[in-house]
Amino acid sequence: MTATVMAVAMALASCSANSDQQTETFEFSGPRLDVVNSNANMPVTAWEQDSNNEIVVTVQTETMVKSASRPAWSLDGASLNLGTPCDGGVVGYCEGSYSIAVPSGTEVHVNGAPATTR
Repeated sequence: MTATVMAVAMALASCSANSDQQTETFEFSGPRLDVVNSNANMPVTAWEQDSNNEIVVTVQTETMVKSASRPAWSLDGASLNLGTPCDGGVVGYCEGSYSIAVPSGTEVHVNGAPATTR
């Protein structure tokens, strides 16, 4: 068992981290956007843009030993559902964060709590 743990640790130590960024644009008009983030370990940052009819969602990931997958994100009315780009797995590392650009004046809530836009 100890030999297996050491072998895995040595394999991970020789790997370098990979960065990936994915972006999706959704048509949107409304005074409020409700973001559902099922992965509480992935922070969401919202910022205002000049566009008045779309939101732009970007996910930035850092991985080691495994690859990030395309999130199963979707917009249903005023509810933006963010999937996770980090699938389960025992070996490997995946961390990510979301950035959401919303039309100026849009109120943003993440998991029911008001979010500050920049």
